[in-house]
Amino acid sequence: MPWQSLRNALLFNAVFSFVCGAALLATPHAIAALLGEVPVMLCQILGVGLVLFAAEVAWVGTRKPVPRLLAKLITAADVAWVAGSVVLVVAAAGFLSFWGQILILDIALLTGFCAWCQWRNLKVDRPVVA
Repeated sequence: MPWQSLRNALLFNAVFSFVCGAALLATPHAIAALLGEVPVMLCQILGVGLVLFAAEVAWVGTRKPVPRLLAKLITAADVAWVAGSVVLVVAAAGFLSFWGQILILDIALLTGFCAWCQWRNLKVDRPVVA
């Protein structure tokens, strides 16, 4: 459960980011068509970025103890993703299909959930002092 610890929240985020990135890399034409007037290359670039982000988040989530500064930066990036998604849907409404808008907002909701779980656990979890 991602809300039980910072480590779990980060690892959930890593898996979610990897799945999204892998989907963009495996089926960029289908996803670009679903989104609307979106170039396939943009889907591929975003896919690579998400896979790399997932690797970084997984690395941070597996450290003992979890580096709190890096976890805060990841959480800030997630919040920026959510805000950017909302701006994108509003600003590019003419280029995105209805289902593209729904998909982007759904991913923003899940990303927001990841950010909330991380933020919650950053407030609660304390680093273990050996």
